[in-house]
Amino acid sequence: MAFSPLCVFLCVLHLVHGVPLKLFYPYGQKAGDEVLPVGDDLSSDEFSLNTPIAFYENYYRTVYVNVNGHLSFETDLPDYRATLVLPIGFKIIAVYLSDVDTRSAGSVFYRETNEVALLQRAALDVQAHFTGQEAFEPKSLFIVTWHKVGAYKQTSDKLNSFQVVIASDGRDSFAIFQYLDNGMEWLTGEGKTSPSLPDVPAQAGFDSGERQRFVKLPNSGTTTSYVNDTNVNIPGAWMFHIGNTGGSNIASADLNTGEVVFFNVDSEEGSCLEGARRCHINAKCVDFDSGFCCECLPPYYGNGLQCLEPGIPQRLNGKVYGVVNGFRLQDLDQHTYVVTSDGRAYTAISRVPPELGVGLQTLNTIGGIIGWLFAIPSHPRAKNGYAYTGGEFNRTVTVTFYDQNTTTTLSIRQQFFGHDALNNMRMESRVDGSLPRIPVGSKVTVDDYKENFKHVSLGLIKSYSTRTYRVNDIAYRYTWDQIISFKECQNDPQTDVGNTMQLAITRSFVVYNTQDQVVRYAGSNRVGILVGEDPCRNAAQDCDVNADCIPSGETFRCKCRVGYDGDGVSCQDVDECSFGLNTCDENARCFNVPGSFQCQCAPGYSGDGRICIRERIQCGDNYCDLNAKCVFNSNQQPLCECNTGFAGNGLECYPVEFGCNEVDTCGENADCIYDHDLKKYRCECIEDFSGDGITCQPTTDRIDCRNCDSNAECEYDVERFAFRCQCKAGYTGSGYTCSALDGCAACDPDAECVQDPSTSSHRCYCRRGFYGDGIRCQRYDCERQQVCDANARCIQEENTEFKICECNSGYRGDGRRCVAEGCNILNDCDANAQCLADPRDNRRYMCRCNTGYEGDGRVCIQRIVPCNQINNCAPTAECIYNPDSLSYRCRCGPGYEGDGYQCRRRTDVKDCSSDATMCDPNASCQFVYDHSICVCNTNFRGDGSSCIPIVGEGNYLIYAQGYKLMKSPHESSADTYGQQLISDPSQLAIAVETDCKSGYLYWTDVYRGQIRRSNLDGSNDEVLLTDLSSPEGIAIDFVSRNLYFTDSGLDIIGVTKLDGSERTSLFKDNLENPRAIAVDPSRGQLYWTDWDRNGPKIERGSMDGSQRKVIVREDLGLPNGLTLDIGTQQLCWADAGTHRIECVRSDGVGRRIINEQVAYPFDMTFFNGVLYWTDWETKRIESINRDNGEVGTIDLVPGGNGKLYGITAVHNQCPRVTNACSLNNGGCRFLCLPTSNGGRKCVCPDDVDPRRCNEIVSNRRS
Repeated sequence: MAFSPLCVFLCVLHLVHGVPLKLFYPYGQKAGDEVLPVGDDLSSDEFSLNTPIAFYENYYRTVYVNVNGHLSFETDLPDYRATLVLPIGFKIIAVYLSDVDTRSAGSVFYRETNEVALLQRAALDVQAHFTGQEAFEPKSLFIVTWHKVGAYKQTSDKLNSFQVVIASDGRDSFAIFQYLDNGMEWLTGEGKTSPSLPDVPAQAGFDSGERQRFVKLPNSGTTTSYVNDTNVNIPGAWMFHIGNTGGSNIASADLNTGEVVFFNVDSEEGSCLEGARRCHINAKCVDFDSGFCCECLPPYYGNGLQCLEPGIPQRLNGKVYGVVNGFRLQDLDQHTYVVTSDGRAYTAISRVPPELGVGLQTLNTIGGIIGWLFAIPSHPRAKNGYAYTGGEFNRTVTVTFYDQNTTTTLSIRQQFFGHDALNNMRMESRVDGSLPRIPVGSKVTVDDYKENFKHVSLGLIKSYSTRTYRVNDIAYRYTWDQIISFKECQNDPQTDVGNTMQLAITRSFVVYNTQDQVVRYAGSNRVGILVGEDPCRNAAQDCDVNADCIPSGETFRCKCRVGYDGDGVSCQDVDECSFGLNTCDENARCFNVPGSFQCQCAPGYSGDGRICIRERIQCGDNYCDLNAKCVFNSNQQPLCECNTGFAGNGLECYPVEFGCNEVDTCGENADCIYDHDLKKYRCECIEDFSGDGITCQPTTDRIDCRNCDSNAECEYDVERFAFRCQCKAGYTGSGYTCSALDGCAACDPDAECVQDPSTSSHRCYCRRGFYGDGIRCQRYDCERQQVCDANARCIQEENTEFKICECNSGYRGDGRRCVAEGCNILNDCDANAQCLADPRDNRRYMCRCNTGYEGDGRVCIQRIVPCNQINNCAPTAECIYNPDSLSYRCRCGPGYEGDGYQCRRRTDVKDCSSDATMCDPNASCQFVYDHSICVCNTNFRGDGSSCIPIVGEGNYLIYAQGYKLMKSPHESSADTYGQQLISDPSQLAIAVETDCKSGYLYWTDVYRGQIRRSNLDGSNDEVLLTDLSSPEGIAIDFVSRNLYFTDSGLDIIGVTKLDGSERTSLFKDNLENPRAIAVDPSRGQLYWTDWDRNGPKIERGSMDGSQRKVIVREDLGLPNGLTLDIGTQQLCWADAGTHRIECVRSDGVGRRIINEQVAYPFDMTFFNGVLYWTDWETKRIESINRDNGEVGTIDLVPGGNGKLYGITAVHNQCPRVTNACSLNNGGCRFLCLPTSNGGRKCVCPDDVDPRRCNEIVSNRRS
């Protein structure tokens, strides 16, 4: 067993409160550290790393050291503010985020090191404390130490010392925090802002920059107890897995060494000797037989972990989400202010749409639960919600509205997160379901009521109440059934489980302000002991043994406990395993037990069942590859041996592949040659052909060189991968025409002739106040012509009447074009670059990467020869175009990991060929490339691991007629009828489309400028996009999960996620009347029609908004409908001007007429070789077989009225295609858009700061 240096030290450790100095990694100038300048609020220059740091899914080659106790990526963050509370929205590692000031004391040291002894020490630490990291070997350490630093303002009487070590191997990173024993003496600075806004207590943790994913050390931002706590059993030491997180969060150390007991910061076992620091500063610690509990000291109130002073007002902020009556609530702001002295809570929810504002007034306890939290106790033993929960709890409510014979149900789920570092409370609410339809303008009131909260078990409170709300003084009844769960100390034998508290709500006030779109609630709250006979006293004979009795007024209600289902009188166990309600790992088995379930890892995996990790075969001191077994040699020594079909040393095994000298795999125009560098045979294209040796294409570009000028040469352009003509030295031109350079004779009189020392040639430059190419120069006046550069100003030229452009300070140029000062002044070249004269302008200098490196000079990376020029990829890798590097790169195939040149099979990935249980019973295991996947059988839908039957869902049409959406069979039949799906008189539906993967129906509404969706049966109608003008076309990329649309009012083509988020515009220019749109996810192509009456056309572009091209322009009238058959790549359209149906290949070749006798077609779809279109004149759905010309007509569904608009075909299954965005959103943070070259582009939504829209490295460990 390996022991880490930290754990070895623990064996002789007695009572310490931090890490001894001798266990700090060496630091200081003697260790070769760099030092931050002395000062306040400053950062280091961007520090270049030899080994990148992996942080979440990103890899960083540079980092910033900030004096205020943290590291940052992408930008420096030197300034400290009192409002900095994790998460702050920037990518940072906070070791002790606080207002550090080194002007009077202390230093900040930092360096990157590859010292062998330190690397070995870090490796042992990681291997000893993280599961599955037995083979981790760091290549470098980045060490930052804050040595005896003071706090603002120039304090030196109390000093802190702490350190962070980041160990990286190029693919993964781990962080070690160390706080010096008796060396952490201050918590906050004096504060820079104002006395009324004190500094936040020092914080520690990690921020991904997304605000959704972050980690804070326990009690971070409240106390400094974390500097004495630990997750590796050494007080003051913490370790975290910070890189390659696979879309999840930072992971804490999960292994211990020797007989050390892992310290659980949430544990209440033990005694107050160890646990007192867990209690609030205004609480006492009380010992019991089974452990300790915290109790607030009078007059403070709370649960002991959090205590509040009576009479202090409280603020709560949060967000409200959900879908109510089909309207999506997205990021609504909720603010609550509580006057705790009289128990009155005021709540406001903003940006509520008018359609919901009136109805939401009935939900007064969205904010009313906060009244329970801070209700005034009317009895010495009465407890409000804060006394139970400390402000951290979850609440689930089911609200049932009764109106004559109908009922309406709505659910509310709320999560309260407690106090943040600024002492405000944070919460989130989700509301889903239906509210009664209350006319706009109605007056809504809520009667006063009482509600009984029963403490049914530790950490669980339930209540049930019947209340009354009034609409225009007419009373209506509704019930509230709620469950509150929270963490509660389990050691106090005198707990009040079984007691009931009665909450009285008076002076209720609700109102909706239509102009401000704000719903407001208010109410006064008092809590007391339930008096009189407890209605649940004799309820045991009525309620099931697995149910709780909940008082409701003078009666009671039986409610089944969690894990059981029923009416409370009779409760049955819920089988969480069968209904998918368990949280077991995918590599675990689920076992149902009464009221719960248990998880057990499958053979070959270890863990607690909720997290299962593949067990590696240990063979002596080594671990064998997944495709290897442990055997014994002739000396009876264990060794790893690759399985049949694999080669390697047993520690790493790869599939055996035959060379072209054994199997003839080379293309027709290629030879099999031996590569001495790769030490293997490979295929290589012969002269005048290029490719990978398997496929070779003629290098036709060389033919262009036959027309070169006599003073030109045919040279290969490595950037364009083609041959082209280039004029010889002393000549200038296109290469096809070259003319001699004649010194300065050709310069304009108003130009100057400048010699280029690098080429011994001359160039002409127009003088100040003139513009042109130097051969011809013209005078300009910037007061009359706005021609100055953005980094220039317009000034009066001396001795003339003209005003000329002059570059601002820090820029140089002629004023019309200004560029930043060169590197000879800025000194900003990469370490692998030189500052040289610009060959285009010898008056300025630029950074040029050294030989063997490429980049812009400021950032240089080692040049890699593209694999399409030399096929040096690993046998299990593929050579693909990488849009990030604009060249071809090797990438390991599915199931493998590495840099593309060396690939090894991933040990955490298995496929169905070795484990048939991975596939659903209604799926088959199919081999694709070099791995096997589960594929649902015919008539089933799913991802292969889970398949559900398709019961008559597909193979029909959906069309729009006026304000209705109708479902129709694709063939008229007396036995088959259609049906109405959506009817909304306030809309005009134009385009319709379906998502074959999720089963959603999408359509555009031009009346309200919206895009909407529902289930295929018309249920759960919701609005996705608003603020559009005239959305007329939509198309679904079911692979990348994006929606493309046209808007003829805004004249744009846009894209958004399928839920309406992350919207951006792709094409904005040269659009007049864009209408129909179609996409090809497999090829990354986008097609649309534009019925501009002055120039109708059909265009094509890449789905990322690039490579736009007109593919049909001639002989068009009013091109309306458009559809694409992905299988045959036939693009067909309906033209209401030429009265024709036509098709063309997707590249614009092979145009042909299918039908030239149509009336007035509008939209079109394709299904099973037949084209269907809606027609305004015939008022029917017409059809024609694309191959044999057979025509047909489909009768409309009864009940429709108005013109026919959009039409789409619903298929039983999606086409089996994929693209670069199909897995993990292509590794993009926001939009992933496929490109026409097989790659993908990460695109930033319109409403996101571009600085946050960086790409995330694709998850290779999912």
